[in-house]
Amino acid sequence: MAPDVFYFNPTCELAVANGSFSYMPPRLLREFEQDCSVLPFVFGTSGDFVLTKKIPSKEFILKMTDAGFEMPEFRPLKELISGRTETIGSILPWGWSPAAHFYLKDLKEKCSPEFRESPVFSWKEGHKTLFERITSLLFLEDFLEQNPTEFFVDRELIGTKVTTIEGIEELLNNQFPLVLKAPMSSSGRGIQIIRKQTLNTSNRQWISGILNQQKYLIAEPFLNKVMDFSFQFKISNDEPEYLGYSVFETNSNGQYQCTFIHPEIEMSGISAINLEMKTKIGTTALLLKKALKDSVYAKLQRGFLGIDAMIYKTKEGLKIQPCIEINSRMNMGILTTQIEKKTLEETEGKFALYYGSRGEFKRFTDIMTLEHPLKISNGKLSSGFLSMVEPDTETQFGAYFSLTAAR
Repeated sequence: MAPDVFYFNPTCELAVANGSFSYMPPRLLREFEQDCSVLPFVFGTSGDFVLTKKIPSKEFILKMTDAGFEMPEFRPLKELISGRTETIGSILPWGWSPAAHFYLKDLKEKCSPEFRESPVFSWKEGHKTLFERITSLLFLEDFLEQNPTEFFVDRELIGTKVTTIEGIEELLNNQFPLVLKAPMSSSGRGIQIIRKQTLNTSNRQWISGILNQQKYLIAEPFLNKVMDFSFQFKISNDEPEYLGYSVFETNSNGQYQCTFIHPEIEMSGISAINLEMKTKIGTTALLLKKALKDSVYAKLQRGFLGIDAMIYKTKEGLKIQPCIEINSRMNMGILTTQIEKKTLEETEGKFALYYGSRGEFKRFTDIMTLEHPLKISNGKLSSGFLSMVEPDTETQFGAYFSLTAAR
């Protein structure tokens, strides 16, 4: 079987919004991509490749192998293009964009016939719609119409498209707080929560900037959130495959912080109806799978896809907002499910990203490794700390997971 090639470009939404084949992310985001470029190894096997300019050491590869990961090879793009590998199967970036297609164009020449015939082999204008929040909003509207279920969000509490500041002010006259979202962003970036009925100068500047760049915003009522989670799918040949759901945590501004490993819904304060809510989540997943099959996502996307959702509190009880947005790419939730496969079911923990001054992640890793050594039981990870990227004195970003025995 021909090897697959993985490429970490989590700024793909920004690249899609920019639209240029020569798009380059801001410096700090470029450092994030470089510092964490090895992360897609969790999806690969021993015959695959991960594109990176920073080749990890033999010690790091051995540590990951001992932890149960089947490690692919790590290569710079130029070496893989000119190397001995005659044919590769598929290229699997974190997400496709015009810039990713341009960067990988010479490698695409080596792809298998099956991949060449897939809808992601070439960038088409329609692919941009997969990354826009208006597309996921339209998907949600149709989903709720086709599935009038009592535990789903009420129609008047979903988002609406706005194109002017005056339109936002009109919404604020009737309801606030209000959540404003840029058409394209990731990991909770491009979001502002308007907590007062009157817009301040900072709000107006942010809104004007988004409207100038992307022409519209999505405005949503602020819901009394109990838990953030995401339905994970993989799309192959028009057929969505449901992979499970992941529970994640955000800060007060909606920005991603971590994903839980083997999460129990009890941690979110709804243990009294644990089984009932899990049943509702399962029902929602099956309905979403059916809706995806007939959607633009199944026509144009291949690979992983995540649908962010929310459990929120009302006077009548808990409800599910089944589709806050759709991420047509890999995501930290699906990455965490790969880690879960290596851990004991009795463990719990979290996967998280790290940002600090240069060398800080290395110091953090050294301390955590010493204080919480990784332990293995019955061939599975049972407790401890593990850095998922190799830290050094120059890196600012990192990724890690920590495990504890479940109480």
